[in-house]
Formats: sequence, C-alpha cells, structure tokens
Amino acid sequence: MKWRILLLSVILALGWWGWGFRSRDGVVICDVGQGSGAIIMSGKIEMLVDVGPDNGKMLQCLEKYLPAGDKEIEAVVISHGDSDHVGGLENMKKYYNIEQIYSSAEIRKNDVLRMGKFEIEVVWPEEISGDENADSVVLKIKHDDQLFWFLGDVTSDVEQYISWRKLWGGAGGVLVVSHHGSKSATSQELLDTVRPEEAIISVGKNNRYGHPSPEVIERLKNQGIKIKRTDEKGDIIYIW
Repeated sequence: MKWRILLLSVILALGWWGWGFRSRDGVVICDVGQGSGAIIMSGKIEMLVDVGPDNGKMLQCLEKYLPAGDKEIEAVVISHGDSDHVGGLENMKKYYNIEQIYSSAEIRKNDVLRMGKFEIEVVWPEEISGDENADSVVLKIKHDDQLFWFLGDVTSDVEQYISWRKLWGGAGGVLVVSHHGSKSATSQELLDTVRPEEAIISVGKNNRYGHPSPEVIERLKNQGIKIKRTDEKGDIIYIW
C-alpha cells in the first residue's frame, strides 16, 4: 500500500510540475549547448525563439517545460539560418506540430506579433543585406512590466545603427546577448542605450570559439549588469 501511495504522489507531483508551468506565463532560455533556443509560454500557447543545433537538447528542454501530451507549438521565430540557431528544427517537426514559422523572410522592423499576454515587436531587420548575422531578427518581447531582448547574432555595427536611429524603443529588462558573447557584438552603444539589468549568454561549455569573450564580460560587469550563462546555470527560467 505504501508504495502505491508513493507512486500516486510522484504522478501528482509530475502533473503539477507540467501544468504549473502551463498555468503561468514565462520565458525559458534553454541550455542547448553552443547555440540558442528559448521558449515563450503564455497560458496554453508556446512560441520558440530559435531551436538550437541538431543535438536533441531543445527537445529535452521542451519535454521539461511543456505538459506531457502537449505537441502543439503555435509559433517559431528563427533569428537567422546558422545551424546553431535552426539546426534542431527538422527533427523537432517529427515530434511537434508547429503552426507558424517566422524568419526575416516573413517579418521585418515594426512588425508586431501577439501571443497571449506577450507583445513581440520586431526591431530588426529593415531589409535583407545577405549577411546572415547582420540580418538576424531582433525581438523586443514585453509582458506587463517584463522586457526581454533577443538579438540573434547581430553585429556591433547593427547594434550601433539601431541605437543611433533610436529604434530600440525602450530600455531595461533582460538582454539575451548577441552571438553567444562574441566580441563582434554587445557594443558599448547598445549597453548605454538599452541599459539591461540582466544579460544572458547562451553558450556551450569549453566551446572552440572562446565564447563568451573577455571583452564582452568586462563591458557587462563595468555596467553593473548581472550575468547568467547557460554553460554555468543550465536552463534559465523566468516565471510569473
């Protein structure tokens, strides 16, 4: 009898875990190794921002934070075509029904997507230049007083251009650092304009690129910005 009670308790706990996330809104920056992938959850709706490389880690993240049996993903935004951001998509389609996929071919600056209580504004690109990184989709995601910035792999030149043109349209919140902390991005102009309270670096342990760069870490620390890294903390979770 005791083992049956214990088994029932485990089942109830697992059910509460899955539906607990379902009943709230939140953002999960998934630990996908050297790459980028995030889940945006609002009620019974999910949107992904990038899906990581083809290593199965984004699927593991979905299994942890979506309720058992939920095989519907309402939207996926792909920042750009690099394999560490989009490589996991084809395998994901075998397990999940994805209603809509957006990339820079479908969405541009000033487009707005709404998902539950989230408002997703496209900050960039204005037009396609042919440079995958520079053409990355940049998103400003708002939920009441919560603000998240997703920068894909945009370069410091793009960051500076957006800053000079006053296209950010807000400040504060959580910055998902561009290009995994590469020294080619996270410019001082960006930090001075956006003024994030926290910075998330989605990066793999002991990666061959040397990400994140010491220069980026120093700039973030000099601004007093709290740094969170997936290679150190695993999945980074915000739930309301």
